[in-house]
Amino acid sequence: MSRPRDIKRITPQMGRDLRLDYLSTSGFFEDADLSSGRPLDQSRVQRDLYTASSIDNLTQAIANRLKTRRGELASLGHPDYGSRHHELYGEPNVERTRNLIKLYVLQALKREPRIEKVLEVTVRPEHDPPRDIVRIELSVRVIDEPRPLNMVVPFYLETSQ
Repeated sequence: MSRPRDIKRITPQMGRDLRLDYLSTSGFFEDADLSSGRPLDQSRVQRDLYTASSIDNLTQAIANRLKTRRGELASLGHPDYGSRHHELYGEPNVERTRNLIKLYVLQALKREPRIEKVLEVTVRPEHDPPRDIVRIELSVRVIDEPRPLNMVVPFYLETSQ
């Protein structure tokens, strides 16, 4: 994460969006809902929606891009948004499938203008022996940010998830 004094410098490039809360464990980017800042046990407390900015917004944007099937937003004017790796549902968790996932993820990340350079993408089986989950590990260089952004996004090869 950026130091507080760097936030004003990089916020214009990273943008601002509604912040999402993910119900799954940190880094799994599943079951997202708008963040209202409302404590679960205090449903009567009124709060506004929160926003994500800077690196937090980019992290959320990368997760959303990879969680969206390419073409899914075509009717909204974004035919190239998303990734093709969802076409691999049902395929076995073997090296060939993982290499295709990596290729499709690289293609999707290439369309993200806030990424200066993709430093590394690794697709690994989550379990040994491999089952239906792979870990997509990313390291990207963000524009105007000296430290790389690292994140892990899971992908389920079985459509039941």
